[in-house]
Amino acid sequence: MDQVMQLAFVLLAKFAIWLRPFLPTICFVFVWGAILLATYNLFTGFRKGVENVRRLHRIPCAGCQYATNSHYIKCSLQPSVAFSEEAIDCSDFEPGVLQDLSDKAY
Repeated sequence: MDQVMQLAFVLLAKFAIWLRPFLPTICFVFVWGAILLATYNLFTGFRKGVENVRRLHRIPCAGCQYATNSHYIKCSLQPSVAFSEEAIDCSDFEPGVLQDLSDKAY
């Protein structure tokens, strides 16, 4: 068993000596690959976050006349979908009084 371990260490040492001239190039490629991967993940995460925010801003419940300020029931007509993504194309949406006044002000 000791001879096998000794042979393994000798082969590992020879491999390390053979690999030594290529280590700067390998490390350079590895580090820049990690930097590019991190940058790519950062930008894709940012893009997905922006898409999510845009989708959530399409929810019309805040300007609907049927929306309530109650924590128990948020919408008089469809309380199960109120203020969720399912409410984006709500057929019962009616602009509230405050939204009508703000539209006429412009």
